[in-house]
Parts: sequence; C-alpha cells; structure tokens
Amino acid sequence: MTTNQDLKKAETAHQQGNFEVAEQAYIKILDQYKNNDATYGLATLYSQNKQYERAIELFTIALAAEPFAIDITLNFSMCLRAANQAKQAIKLISDIKPHLPNDVYILNSFAHLALSLKQPALALEIASKQQADNSQTLFIAAQAHMQIENWSLAIAAWQKLCTSGLKQSEVQKNLSICFAKLRQYDKAIMAFKQYLNNAKPDSVNLLKFADLYILARDVTQARVQLDKAILLGDVSLTRYEIEIRVCRFENNNDVALIAADAALKLNPFSYVAWGAKQEIGKQHKQTAENLAHLIDEPATHDYETQQNLFILAKAYEKLERYSLAFRCFSKANELQEDVIRENNISYDYLHETKHINFLQQVYASPLHNHATLPAKNIFIVGMPRSGTTLMDRILSQHPKTKSSGENEALALFVENKINAQKDNKAINWELFLQKNRQSFANSYVTKTALDAEIIIDKMPHNFRYVGAIVSIFEQVKVIQMRRTPEDLALSIFSQPFAPHHNYAANLKNIAHAIFHANKLMDFWRDSFPNQVIDVDYNQLTTKPEKEANRIFDFCNLTWNDDYLNFHAKHVNSFTFSELQVRQPINTSKQNFSRHYENELSIFREFYSELSKPKAE
Repeated sequence: MTTNQDLKKAETAHQQGNFEVAEQAYIKILDQYKNNDATYGLATLYSQNKQYERAIELFTIALAAEPFAIDITLNFSMCLRAANQAKQAIKLISDIKPHLPNDVYILNSFAHLALSLKQPALALEIASKQQADNSQTLFIAAQAHMQIENWSLAIAAWQKLCTSGLKQSEVQKNLSICFAKLRQYDKAIMAFKQYLNNAKPDSVNLLKFADLYILARDVTQARVQLDKAILLGDVSLTRYEIEIRVCRFENNNDVALIAADAALKLNPFSYVAWGAKQEIGKQHKQTAENLAHLIDEPATHDYETQQNLFILAKAYEKLERYSLAFRCFSKANELQEDVIRENNISYDYLHETKHINFLQQVYASPLHNHATLPAKNIFIVGMPRSGTTLMDRILSQHPKTKSSGENEALALFVENKINAQKDNKAINWELFLQKNRQSFANSYVTKTALDAEIIIDKMPHNFRYVGAIVSIFEQVKVIQMRRTPEDLALSIFSQPFAPHHNYAANLKNIAHAIFHANKLMDFWRDSFPNQVIDVDYNQLTTKPEKEANRIFDFCNLTWNDDYLNFHAKHVNSFTFSELQVRQPINTSKQNFSRHYENELSIFREFYSELSKPKAE
C-alpha cells in the first residue's frame, strides 16, 4: 500500500470517528516517512481526544514545516486554548493575521477564536478585513464591543442584526444589557420586553425583568414581575434577594426580613440578606457573629465577601466596637483597590488636579443666551455622602418641585462633548454652546421626563459642572452641600462605592478628592453668587428650619414647616442614604469621626498638607 493509500485510510477512519484505527494508521505512516499531513492529522486526533501534550508536540512540528498554513494554525490555536495556554494561542493568531485571506469563513473563525480568548481588539481587527458586513461579522463586532465595554458601538452592531437571520431573542437580550450599562433603562426595558416575546417567560426571565425595573427606579413594575415569578413557584436565591430589595424600597420591612431568612437558608453568606438583617432588622449581634470569620480569613477577591465586610463593619459600629469596624472597612476597601487597579482606573493626583484647573478655566464666565426650557431647575451638588439626598427630600416637598434623582444626563453631555478634548485644552466654550446648548437642553428634558414647574437634579458629582449649568440653564439655582472633611471622609470610606469612584477606597485619595472638590466649589460660589449657594450639613441638621428657610428663599420658594416631616411620607429612594432619609432630621452623624480619631490620622495629615499655602 502506498503512502497516499495509507493516508487515505487514516483520514477516512478519523472522519468516521474510528480513532484507534486512525491513530495506528497515522503512526504507521510516520514510522516510515516524514509526512506533514499525517503529523497534522495525528495532532488533530490527539487534540480531539484531549491528549493536549501529545497534540501540541505534533502541531509544533507540523507548523514548523508549513509556517503559515491556515488550517494548522487554526486547529493548533484551538488546541492551545483548550490546554489553557492562552498566551501561546494569542501569539499564533497574531502571527497569522497578516497572512489571512479575504475569506469570510476563515476570518470569522479566527475572530471567534480571538473572542473566546478575551481578545476583542484582535477579533475586531481580523473581522474588519472583510469587505462587507455579514451577520457573523456583525455578531463578532457586537460581542467584541461588549467585551471592551464600548456599549454604544455594541448597540449599533446589535441593531443592525435586528434584520438578520440571527435569533432575535439573543439580539434583544444583548441590546437590553447594553442599554442598561449606559443607564438608558427605558430602552433596556423595551428591548427586554421584545426579548420576552421571543423567549420563554419563565421565572428566571421574570426576575431579570424585575431587577431591570429596580435599576430603572420603577418599583411598581418590579413588584409586578416579582409577583409573576412567585406565582410560578420560584423559590430560588435570586427570587428572595430581589424580594428583599423590592420590599425595602416599598418600606415593607417585615416581608423583607422573612425573605432574608429564606435567602440565608440557600446561601448562608448572601450579602443582600445580611444587609437587610443588619440595617432594617437591627440584628447587629447576630450579623457580627455569623460574619466575624471574615476579619481573619485571607482576603478573597469576590464581590460577596467585599459587601459582607462592609455589612460586618456596620454591625460592629452599631455595637460600638469601632476598632473592629475599621478593620473591616479597611479590608473591604483593599479588595476594592484591587478591582480598581485591575480595571486600570487608579486615582491619579496629577490628572485630577489638572482637570479641576481645566474646569475653572473653561467655565470661568457664564453666558447669558440660555437654552429654552419648559421648567426651572435646581441642582443639588457636592461630594457623595455630603447630604445631597437629605436636601433633595426637603426641596421635593414643595408642590412646584419634582426630583429626577441622580440624573446622569448632564455629566454624560459634558464629559463626552466637552472635557474629552485632546490634552484637556480649553475649547471655545461660547462657540460650542451656541451650536449645542439647545440640543442638549432638549436631550436633558427628554431624559429627565418630568412634568413639573421646577425640576430638581441631585447628582452629587455635578459639582464639577456648575459652570456649565449656569451657562445652559436659565434661572437655575445650584445648592452646594458641604460637610466636615473628617466626617465626610469616614462616610465615604465606610460605603461600597462602585469602581468608577476610584478615590473612595483609599483615605489619602479621599483627602485629595475632598480638598479639590471644596476648592472647585469655592470657585463656583465666588464666581456665581446669584446662582450658587453653600449649605453646611451640620448646620442643616442642627438648625433645619432656619437653614431650610434660607435655602427656600434663595430658590424663590415659599417655606412650610411641614416640609421637615418628609420622613413620614413614603418615597422610593435608591441611594446609600435610603434608610437615613426615612428618619427625622437628627445630629447623630455629626462628628461621628471622633470614634475613629486614630484610624483617620492618615487622612487628617494628608488633608492638612494639601491645605497648606503653596510657596510662590
């Protein structure tokens, strides 16, 4: 029998799944001849049978004989991925990339492989070599942009796929995810509704829908979807955790605690459940006893552990065991700093300082040709935990006002359109606003979607954009919330902020952020005294009626003493201050940092250093 006949026999057996016969036939050939087809065939066979070490050895020989063979490279790369040798697989794909032909199947195969190796940029580069879009290319692009977290481009790709033959439930589900990531919850909900039209309306999907409504701040609809899942008999951990969240916003604490007990039977470390038991159940001792092991255990880099450390710290704080509480806060924030570093978004002192100076330069002078708006506006700004939620609740009591909550519309506009200038160079602000002022105003009104004479926007970090606010909004009033630096620092350090609050997990970073926030707010107050007023949190809580009268007068609103009874009126609140604003105004958090005097020394010293006058 000739070599060709032997090879044919081996390949036929291989194709038929008769691996033992194929293996013997390949080996017989290689014992007699150097034959790269047989080497490659045997490598593929070993890879299919998960004999990766033997496969890699043979693939290496085969590729050395044909350095840019497309089929060998593709299957070798797949073998390396399966063998958990991702770096080697990525190198092979990168090396073959310039030699890939303009063939849809080949390009998409390599692009899919790159995606599976978490190399979205490489996948996009390979897929883009095609001359025209097709459904597979668009699918790759959509998935790649999601991996990169470029949600807008991902949406564009998924929307093109709406008219393709791709399963529409898949398209709509991913569109919902992308819109939710951009906090465009109305569109996310619409996409998810369409997904449910093409998917089984089981309890899993209903609970996902409920969760989405919670994010959209629509507790009523969240309850509707949750109840549907309960009627279907869902007794999963997800059901009970969502029930806890919904009940908390409904102020239905008894049911929330029942759900918490049910959740803990399924997962003894459910942070949603322990958070409810500690915060609304006031079961501080029980919480501390069940989570105490977290203090001395090696830090595990998972979200649940991090959240439970914050909950344990709060329990210790209520038990007046402040040293233990601070140890937990510190450990939780160390885990958060790891996340921040992994995402390459570490707080940068120099960048932040330059950015603050840039904002002052760009927005130094207000403009007087404002956009046309259907309502007047009040912006409540300041560092998180400075009392913005409390101020919002008081102002929201007036019949002419409605709150849009923490509205991100302004920040997205300014960051995306203005501050994203190369090298942070000042732009022609006046010219820019002439072209964009009204379009932004229209967009802001659409996103806010409130029918009121006066709309309140309480996004704290809008303190950065007060110059933009007074230039765009006519008859606007800006309330800047201030708080004692040490109390503010402790309050930030003791909360589980999202990673984009990249200063919040480190006391020195917090000191730097607070100092420069105060510096910028001083600038706004001095530059725009008719539009901007400072409010001290301690003054507001010590003399609420007097301070509220002053604020209402500044906002041209009439005061009513009953407005201070906001705590008795139910409202859905979605901030860390959710529970606090359901209590009467009190001074319990004033000078609370005294319990952590030693622990906060690093903050105090650095803040003091920053506050020293700089030498000329």
